[in-house]
Amino acid sequence: MPQRVRPPHIKSTPPGGSIMNTSRVRRDMGWTVAVVGTGYWGRNHVRTWAALRRERATDRLIVCDVDENRAKEMAKEFDCEWHTDALTLREVFGIDAATIATPTPQHAPLAIALMEQGVDVLVEKPLAMNEAEAQSVVTYAATHGRLLCVGHLFRHHAAIRKAADLIAAGTLGEVLHIESERLSVREPRPDIGVIAALAIHDMDICKDILGDIEPATVDVVALESDEQGIEDHAVIHLGFPNGVSAHITVSWRSRVRGKVRELRIIGRDASLHIDYLDHSGFWMHHHPDNAHGREWGGFDAAPRERVELPLGEPSLTAELRAFSAASRALAAGTPLEEIECLNSGEVGVAGMRLVEAALRAARTV
Repeated sequence: MPQRVRPPHIKSTPPGGSIMNTSRVRRDMGWTVAVVGTGYWGRNHVRTWAALRRERATDRLIVCDVDENRAKEMAKEFDCEWHTDALTLREVFGIDAATIATPTPQHAPLAIALMEQGVDVLVEKPLAMNEAEAQSVVTYAATHGRLLCVGHLFRHHAAIRKAADLIAAGTLGEVLHIESERLSVREPRPDIGVIAALAIHDMDICKDILGDIEPATVDVVALESDEQGIEDHAVIHLGFPNGVSAHITVSWRSRVRGKVRELRIIGRDASLHIDYLDHSGFWMHHHPDNAHGREWGGFDAAPRERVELPLGEPSLTAELRAFSAASRALAAGTPLEEIECLNSGEVGVAGMRLVEAALRAARTV
C-alpha cells in the first residue's frame, strides 16, 4: 500500500497536545460533514452548513483548522465540534463528506488524501494550481468511485439557471454579447490573483449559459499588485465559436464603486440584467425587431419585466444542499455516473484551463 503523504501545511498531532475537543467526540451520530479551513470563505461554509442542519442536509458538523483557537471559537459560535488535523477527521469522527476551503496550494493534495479514506469532497475553486494537477484529482475520484465537486457555486445561482433556460428557449433571440463585473476592495491574496480567484467564476458562467462551449480566443489586460506575480485587476475579452463575445472586468481595486457583482446578457430580442447580490430576481429588457431606445422614447419607456426567483437563497446554500444530496445518494448505492452534479470535477478542470489561457494571454501594465 503506498505511503500516505501529508499535504503541505497540514498540521499533525502536536506532541503531548490535544488536536480535538475530545469530550465531545461521539460516533454514529448520523451524516457527518467537516469544513476544512476557516478563513473568510471557510467561515461561510461553516455558517451555511450549520443552517442546513435544520433541514437535515447534515446531522453533525466538524470545524477543522490548523489554528486551534480559531477552530474552537468557530465551533462555539456555530454549536459544532472542532479538530485540527484534516487527515484524521475520518478516523476520529467518521466523517462522510468534507468541504475544503484552505489556501489554494492545499486543495488538490487534501482532496486526494480525504478521498483515499472514503470521503466525498467539495473543493473550493480553483480546484488546483494548474490544469494538470486538477485533472489528477478528477482521475483519482473517478478511479476510486468518490464524489468530487468544485466550488463553482454560481452554477447553482437561481438567476444563472433561469438565464440559461431563457437562452435555451430562445426568449432572448440570438445572444450577441455578455458583460460581467466582479469588483471589490481588498488586499491581494498571496497565492492567486483576480483571474484565478474571481474571473474563474465569470468565464465559467459564460461557458455555462452558452451551452458549455469554451471560448476560441482569450485576450487579457491586467494590473500587477504589490505582490509580485499577483494581478489585482484584469479586463478579459472572450470570443466564442458561435460569434458571441464576452467582456469581463474583475478587480480588488474598486475604490470608486465598491462591491459590484453584475451580469448583462445582450440578445437580439431581449437582454438580461442580473445583480448577483439580489437573490429575489432580475430584469429582462425587451427590444423587439432589434429596436433601439429612440423608437419607443428612451430607456425608461422600454418594455421590461421583472423575473422573480421565488426561492431567493444564496448560491452557496443551494450548492452545499446539492452536494449533501449527491453524497448521500452515492452512499445509498446510486451509481456515480447517474448522480447529477452541476459543479463536477470536470467543471473544475475546465475552469483551470480557462484560467491558464487567461494568464498566458495577460498583458501586465
